[in-house]
Amino acid sequence: MRVLIVEDEARLARLLALELEHAGFDTVTATTGREALDRSTQGDFDCMLLDVMLPDLSGFEVCRRTRQMGDMPIIIVSARGQVPDKVAGLELGADDYVVKPVNSEELAARIRAVARRRDLVNQPDLRRYRIGNVVLLPEQHQVLVDGQVVPFTPLEFRMLEHFLREINRVQSRNALLDAVWGVDFAGDTNLVEVTVGRLRRRLADAHSDATIETVRGVGYVLRSPPQ
Repeated sequence: MRVLIVEDEARLARLLALELEHAGFDTVTATTGREALDRSTQGDFDCMLLDVMLPDLSGFEVCRRTRQMGDMPIIIVSARGQVPDKVAGLELGADDYVVKPVNSEELAARIRAVARRRDLVNQPDLRRYRIGNVVLLPEQHQVLVDGQVVPFTPLEFRMLEHFLREINRVQSRNALLDAVWGVDFAGDTNLVEVTVGRLRRRLADAHSDATIETVRGVGYVLRSPPQ
């Protein structure tokens, strides 16, 4: 697997590259946002590790432009760990957000997880999921509400698909981390709360029948609407 590391601190970039190469990845580094955008269009990468604080373009702007160009998985790796920063990154299309310092084994697991999810999305899938006026089409990677296509970020789409697969079953925060982020160990459950909140707003703005309830002390559940 080939990983593009976008990090302006040369020592940290080199250390991260060495750790990932030891884990079996091929790595390429970029120290500015513009270099990252150039490299991402010139090479076939399985994932981008993206710092936020870069000397020219911000990591958020790099994320936005990269997402416009394609579906390469993006993991933001930043010392900025406040909720507004995480929300901004996820809203712009990042697949994951990891706060520095990060364990290299955990980071490797997250890279493999987002790459697997991209591969699954690209596989033919004739299933569809429905709840009320909402239809999710995995193969087309589309969500329809009352027959109209509603835009969802990749992260929101994966979470909605999981809720639809597990309709009426309460999902714990760690279960959602495992299913949506692909991380099979306890992680940052705050990411779950942020993404659930965004998904709720997206569904409400589209006037959908799908409602995600909070089960206090347990997690969340998508319930079938009353007939």
